[in-house]
Amino acid sequence: MNINYTIIKKNNILPNIWDGGETFEYLIYPENSLYDKRDFLFRISVATITKVPSVFTKFKGYARFLVMLDNDLNININGKEESYTPNNVFKFDSNSDITSFTKGNDFNLMVQNNVDVNVCLVNDAIDVSVSMTFVFAKTQTKLFVNATDFILEPFDLLIIENTNSHKLTITTDKNIIIAYISKKIM
Repeated sequence: MNINYTIIKKNNILPNIWDGGETFEYLIYPENSLYDKRDFLFRISVATITKVPSVFTKFKGYARFLVMLDNDLNININGKEESYTPNNVFKFDSNSDITSFTKGNDFNLMVQNNVDVNVCLVNDAIDVSVSMTFVFAKTQTKLFVNATDFILEPFDLLIIENTNSHKLTITTDKNIIIAYISKKIM
């Protein structure tokens, strides 16, 4: 099996400023893409929301998946009020008009609309057979990928590159965020 594992720690990432706080870019793909040019297929980050209200940055042609890591998220999206708990995945068109009325931290995955991705919260086991899987720890987490074990600290991202899309079973007893790309892009 040709499987590569990489752990990215939030403490090793320098923040960038956005209108509502800071953003920590864990991964942008392809590697030579630039956030400002909006030429990436997907980007994984954690953002702090320190300004209330704050307006989310728009990205035409992208979908976003957001999970709050601490507080509930109270927003106005295209004129409609919505609320999400840290146990919800908030999926939205990144070109929407969104104003947040919440302070906190969030996990954020942006993907071009043509990229097939799934994001879910898991606290037991999940089977995946895809080329790229991302595991984000909300708290200190011990997990197994088949027989390989990992200890992830809060806000660590485990990247699993599974070139031949072999079946992997990811097992944990903590609440983690798993995102996976459904079709081969590597």
